[in-house]
Amino acid sequence: MPIITLTTDFGLKDAYVAALKAQLFQQLEAPQIVDISHGIDPFHIGQAAYVVRSVYPDFPEKSIHFIGVDFNQTPEQELIIALLNNHYFVCTDNGFLSLLEPEFHPSQCIKINLPQPSPLEKAIEAIAHLHRGGALSVIGTPINTLNERTQHMPRVNPQQTEIQGYVLHIDRYGNVITNITKKLFDRIGNKRPFIIHARNHTFEQVYNDYHEVIRYDLPKENREEDGKKLALFNSQGHLELAIYKGNPNYGGGASTLFGLSYLDPIRVAFITEA
Repeated sequence: MPIITLTTDFGLKDAYVAALKAQLFQQLEAPQIVDISHGIDPFHIGQAAYVVRSVYPDFPEKSIHFIGVDFNQTPEQELIIALLNNHYFVCTDNGFLSLLEPEFHPSQCIKINLPQPSPLEKAIEAIAHLHRGGALSVIGTPINTLNERTQHMPRVNPQQTEIQGYVLHIDRYGNVITNITKKLFDRIGNKRPFIIHARNHTFEQVYNDYHEVIRYDLPKENREEDGKKLALFNSQGHLELAIYKGNPNYGGGASTLFGLSYLDPIRVAFITEA
């Protein structure tokens, strides 16, 4: 049976997530449900797209991904199901799919036509239908055009000496994740020295892991550990700015200490030898 994943901005303070799961258990016998995240900022589909994109390909094909972020059905925002990269996405037509995959070409896409009164009830019925192996054509009508959101893509100057990027996501640890990828960084940099500029902070080295910033060749009492700033490429291949063991709950996260928020600019300057 296909796995069902849940990504919402419902939070965990209230019973919204439990109610969603309860209705799925009413519809299906022992469904396998995986929570991707319920901590997405309210209505923040860009954040949801980054979080889901970082993990959905690791699930088996034909998994069913419910995206309950900005989950409102209006005359301009229908409830849809898209089959994309052999995964089902149940969401509203709010531009999420265009942020999930910049060059998205769903194999199938339908507008859900079910009699349930609320969008959430319709989505649950649709998920149950897919889980039982039902066809999309039974529960909806095909659509060819979807709402799209403009991607904030990194830009390279004509001289190929700078990459202008921006903050894509702030994770739970306060780490600052940018839209500058390792692939782009390596292609433009071509092994040249560089300086990463983030407000008043600079970085001249990119690590492969957090622990690499620590000098393990020194006695422990002489090491500079907690609070040390670093840049690295994360597991999704994005340039990330972090504080080693920084605690955002006490003002020690990179986003707070560097003064960076969503969409703030990040600049990489490559140095060309004279």
